[in-house]
Amino acid sequence: MNEMKKRAYRNFFIYYATEPLNPGALIKKFLKAETISGKGRGGIKIFDAGSFRVVSRKYLHGGMLRAITRDFFLSGKRAIDEMQTLLYLEENGFPVVHPYAVLIERGLMPKNLFMITRYVEHGTDLLEFFRTSPGKERRRIIVRMASLLRDLETMGVYHPDLHLNNVIVTPQKELIFLDFDKAQRKGLTLKDVEKMFWRLNRYIEKWEEKGYIRVTNMEKELFLRAYKRLSHYDMRPIMDKKARAKRLAGRFGWFVESIFYGDAK
Repeated sequence: MNEMKKRAYRNFFIYYATEPLNPGALIKKFLKAETISGKGRGGIKIFDAGSFRVVSRKYLHGGMLRAITRDFFLSGKRAIDEMQTLLYLEENGFPVVHPYAVLIERGLMPKNLFMITRYVEHGTDLLEFFRTSPGKERRRIIVRMASLLRDLETMGVYHPDLHLNNVIVTPQKELIFLDFDKAQRKGLTLKDVEKMFWRLNRYIEKWEEKGYIRVTNMEKELFLRAYKRLSHYDMRPIMDKKARAKRLAGRFGWFVESIFYGDAK
């Protein structure tokens, strides 16, 4: 794996594996760039980094207490761990955005953390793709998604927060994963795979309830069949057995969250 390097500039620590990197130019452009709201919970910044553009994502706490914990972190471990996971996946051929740098704002506790990755030009997130694309294209992407989740399993990466907004479809109809926050490298069990499937399913059902997308039962069946062919795990009996209880729990969670935080993606 590429060795991460650390530099300090002004009130920031910068972790990076990309060469060359000019810390002063990076921080100046980062501070000057405007935050684009409506992209994730904390918004993003997009700015030039030499011959290409990068996107900055601020780390925020999730969960029901996020209005209190917000963007306060005691260390930079969460961002550094994600960068190491992205580098590991990239070096092993998994389609992820290139991790350009991690910024840790120094000073008194707590700290603010930022992940800077290469910007995917002309991409569409998978949620929007399912809203607008015809059936043939959707089916090909569904099979590809099943294949990539199998790759994550064999590479030993558990992703606790898989959802459609964090996967980009390129103009060439390839998939690129954006976000591995809180991911773990370990030997995955069948239970881990099931959890990743349920997280993805909950997200789909959330946006189906809102009327934003429609994923047919046949398409969901195609995904499970494709995964079974690759892994020899038949997840259908497990998911069918728990579907009703999981759906009720998910709807209750969406309802409570909407009371406090609205319908933000």
